[in-house]
Amino acid sequence: MSDSTFKMTALSKQIKREKLTLKPHGIKGHFNLFTGKSGEYWVSIVPALNTSGYGKTEEEAQSDLQYNLNLFCKDLFSLKPEQRITELKKMGWHSDKLFRKQFSSAFVDENGVLQNFDFPTEVKKTSTELEAA
Repeated sequence: MSDSTFKMTALSKQIKREKLTLKPHGIKGHFNLFTGKSGEYWVSIVPALNTSGYGKTEEEAQSDLQYNLNLFCKDLFSLKPEQRITELKKMGWHSDKLFRKQFSSAFVDENGVLQNFDFPTEVKKTSTELEAA
């Protein structure tokens, strides 16, 4: 897991439900990704994985997010399989054939806008497929 990197692929349509599949040596899933300005910095965040990145440009924020997603996956797979599930449950995922999670209302308002950015209505929301193996 230490040498793997996340592959991020933008999806052509918005996803209705985020999902995460644990594979023997990695994860794959569909997640919402938010990018916007907060102060002088750009922030990119995948709330469902509690992972973000920031930078002076949008590209730097995306690059930092990629780095932090790799750390997330490396840390997750340093745990025993049952501990991985426990940690994912702590993050709000629940077991089914797939792990599923809805956003906490603390992050998204009734219009589906991610809060805590300086210009919440200008925040870009994209659906992305993430995979690390």
